[in-house]
Amino acid sequence: MIHSRHGAVRNPMDAVAGNAVCFGPFKLDLKAGELLQDGRKIRLQEQPFQVLKMLLQHPGEVVSREEIRKKLWPNDTIVEFDHSINAAIKKLRLALGDSAEEPKYVERWRAVAIG
Repeated sequence: MIHSRHGAVRNPMDAVAGNAVCFGPFKLDLKAGELLQDGRKIRLQEQPFQVLKMLLQHPGEVVSREEIRKKLWPNDTIVEFDHSINAAIKKLRLALGDSAEEPKYVERWRAVAIG
């Protein structure tokens, strides 16, 4: 499961300016499909862009790998989902200057079953 850090975006509706979502020094332009940091464009491929968009739609909430899979690949797509999701998250973290060890924006949570 992937978790957008609480506080990265307090309420995305408060941060929306037209077709853009602002968080920290970043602005995600939904219409242009661009990520900007302090006004300069950050290269971000389509899948990491879609993951970021999903996380910003659910700030502070857990987004499951299954939800990401459904968003990124239609039912008839054959791909190694776990590897592909991991790659998209890695590229997203790189673009945001984030890390798995000390996350500022994207945090991974492991599911635990009880019972």
